Amino acid sequence: MAKRYPRPLYLLSACLLTACAGSQEEPQSSVTYSYRCDGSDQSIVVNLSGERGFLFSREASQWMTLDADSGAFIGDDVYFRPDQPPDLAPGQTAQIRVLGRQLEGCSNDPRAAIWEAAKLSGVSYRAVGQEPPWILEIHREQGFLLSTGYEGEQHRFPYTEPQSDPDQRRSRYVSEAAGEAIVITIFGEPCRDSMSGEAFDSRVEIEWDRQMLRGCGRPLH
Repeated sequence: MAKRYPRPLYLLSACLLTACAGSQEEPQSSVTYSYRCDGSDQSIVVNLSGERGFLFSREASQWMTLDADSGAFIGDDVYFRPDQPPDLAPGQTAQIRVLGRQLEGCSNDPRAAIWEAAKLSGVSYRAVGQEPPWILEIHREQGFLLSTGYEGEQHRFPYTEPQSDPDQRRSRYVSEAAGEAIVITIFGEPCRDSMSGEAFDSRVEIEWDRQMLRGCGRPLH
């Protein structure tokens, strides 16, 4: 089950991603990490955008500001400094403190970070499939985004409300753009990715371009 954050924190993080703190400048690109540290079953999620950042944890979730001298992002009760070991990209390991407690052995999970980044950008549901590879993201304001193939070719459709069948534990979305139709059916039953073996909350079928795409997904909010 994807970890859920209190709504005010989600809104704050969305503000960070869109640079909505009153600036009229172009939003800066952001990067999201999802760390697992030794002896802990929780994820520490960090989103950085320029000289600002936000750290999410069970104990404290706060804004951070870059200290240029140390290269660390510092908040009132949190501290984050990405490591740069020779064999890993910056941020793949990091020094993290929360409420004065130093967390040990913190390593980024790139797969989990992708899902956390989607959550922070407002995606409400995300699904993946294989052979051919595809990714589906559902965003109430931005619609349906289907990325297909190894090149990640993107196909966008306007958002529509689902046709839900509680008895069958099934939701069905139908949309069309530029004469191209898509039908998305989400089944409320466990699903396991055929390539990674990762477990998901729901099974997905997508009728598109005379194809039936099958995969797994989970709600993010």
